[in-house]
Amino acid sequence: MSKFFILYYINTDYPEYSEILGVCNNKEKAINELLEFANYRQNSNGELTQYMVPTKEYESFSYLKKKVSVEMELKDYDIYRICECNLH
Repeated sequence: MSKFFILYYINTDYPEYSEILGVCNNKEKAINELLEFANYRQNSNGELTQYMVPTKEYESFSYLKKKVSVEMELKDYDIYRICECNLH
């Protein structure tokens, strides 16, 4: 059975501005894209950044990546969610 992953952005203030960000064919790619859409990255010094500014919101980029892998979502001011779907 094949799987695919849908990336959602949920605007908590204005739900009508929510959108589907994309569809990925594997979980790892979906996680990486979700973090990119939420503007989280790891800089050249290994620090977690959001909008290119170092942040202490999470202990590290790898911690954040694991958290998203387990929970399949990231709650910031808004919500970024991954939905796993099966092709029958």
